[in-house]
Amino acid sequence: MMAKAKSYGNYIGPRAIFDQNFIPPQILHRQKEEHSLFSVMNDAITDDFGINILYQGIDGIGKKVIVNKVFNDLLNQDHLTSYNYKIKVDCKEKKLEDLIISLLGEMNIVYNFKLDFQQVLNSNLTDLWNLFKLACQKVNYNLLIAFYNVEHLNPEIFKKFLHFGKEKNMVLISTINKVLKPAAYDLLGCFDLKINLNYFSYNQLCEILHQRIALAYTVNLETDLVEFITDLIFEHYVPVPGKGVDILRELYLLLNSKKDHKEDGLYEIIQNQFDPLQMSDEYSLLTYISEENFLTIIFLDNLSNFFLKNTRYYISSQELKELYQISCESLDYDISLEELESLINMFQNIGILSTSKKNLFNNSRYFIIIPPKQLKAIVDALFTKF
Repeated sequence: MMAKAKSYGNYIGPRAIFDQNFIPPQILHRQKEEHSLFSVMNDAITDDFGINILYQGIDGIGKKVIVNKVFNDLLNQDHLTSYNYKIKVDCKEKKLEDLIISLLGEMNIVYNFKLDFQQVLNSNLTDLWNLFKLACQKVNYNLLIAFYNVEHLNPEIFKKFLHFGKEKNMVLISTINKVLKPAAYDLLGCFDLKINLNYFSYNQLCEILHQRIALAYTVNLETDLVEFITDLIFEHYVPVPGKGVDILRELYLLLNSKKDHKEDGLYEIIQNQFDPLQMSDEYSLLTYISEENFLTIIFLDNLSNFFLKNTRYYISSQELKELYQISCESLDYDISLEELESLINMFQNIGILSTSKKNLFNNSRYFIIIPPKQLKAIVDALFTKF
């Protein structure tokens, strides 16, 4: 089933998934948060007062894209032309010295301080801090500064930036992952406004992935595939767009081609994007299933063949029932709906099947967690023991 045509903006190209700073034409399901941040920052700029804003949320939830979008919208306002100096710095893997040098570099691009960066690189921390303060005083514009991933910084040292920013009427916005290092909690009291981004629902996340596909891909992708990726994110990760974009990036060369891609290791590529510790390993499954009766193994063989032959991402409860009946008939076993329910529950518990999160009130659609080829190999290995 192909994705229904829906307008998410004109085709842009691979930049829509490969550019870490890409801003979609519309940020879906975050309009309230976007407008709220714009309003607060616009008021601070208009009234010329300093403010420290914190955006919290787990990695990949969309903090950076909202901040970038609001920055751009603010600087496009006619009445804010004097406030056209923005700086964005990623704090990952940066010591304080690296952070200050990055800030000086960004400021020098626009203001051209004619800094001797060889001398800057050889400066100690005290000299760098004084140089940064001097540079801020020479800038004729008020400053908008975004610090991304501030949990990587020493909290006590970063407080200096927050206090200095308030003194100079800067608008500082910082993003921090919800999973904090213990020392980072000390930073929370230094912010005037703290905004927490909540997770997306299944339908919201699915629509966001459809948007990125429409912007980045030249071909339409099956709705079932997008929903399958969304289900796996809910199963193995947390519902954030960043993980979905990671998967789309890895699948780009395969899915953007015109040929049929279902036989090209699609399951394996997607599975590799998740932590293997969160997924059932082949040895554990082999050990567990080997202790089950022959009917269970036949059922699993039919299940793996169903996904391999039909190149499907989902199986209905009725189709599972039919596979069970075929398995029983092949062994002249009596059919028991209670046994079928028990087997399906077992497959869910050991990480073979899971119900789709698309409809929480209707568990009639299942997807296979382990790649069908891997399940088939396990079953074939067990057949040799009987």
